[in-house]
Amino acid sequence: MKRLLLILIVVLTSGCASTFRLNSEHHEMFSSALSDKEKNDWKILTGKWYGHSTLNNGLKREWIIDRTNDGYYSVEFRTIDKDRTVNKQIENGEWGVSGNVYFTIFKSFVIDGSEDISDSTDPYNRDAYKILKLNDKTFEYKHFRTGEKFRVIKVDSTFKLK
Repeated sequence: MKRLLLILIVVLTSGCASTFRLNSEHHEMFSSALSDKEKNDWKILTGKWYGHSTLNNGLKREWIIDRTNDGYYSVEFRTIDKDRTVNKQIENGEWGVSGNVYFTIFKSFVIDGSEDISDSTDPYNRDAYKILKLNDKTFEYKHFRTGEKFRVIKVDSTFKLK
């Protein structure tokens, strides 16, 4: 009888734990609920955003980042060398927002159709940024470690790099 009761307790608590982890409504027991602003920031950041910059070595870079509602991103980079050679790379990973912090976790990249997985033990593959400005048209953010600032604008889902 004790064994049956123990099995029943394990099964019931395991089921509850699984349901608990999957149901975000119960997270308020451990931390405060997300504010409407935090929920809205997540919605705003999903979709396609375009940015461009000049790198320290004078190269020009532009990119489109496409963030999905489930926390994944894909960013296509296009870098133009001084001799006008165009290099393309696609980076994939996970993204998120917590308060005024935007973060990414680099998972893989694709060059010339070949995908390479990143080293998940390398802290270099995780980046955190301070959100400087965020609305439905503009996102400005600053890398905590390097201090580099970025600015991207929201674009239509059909937008592509030329």
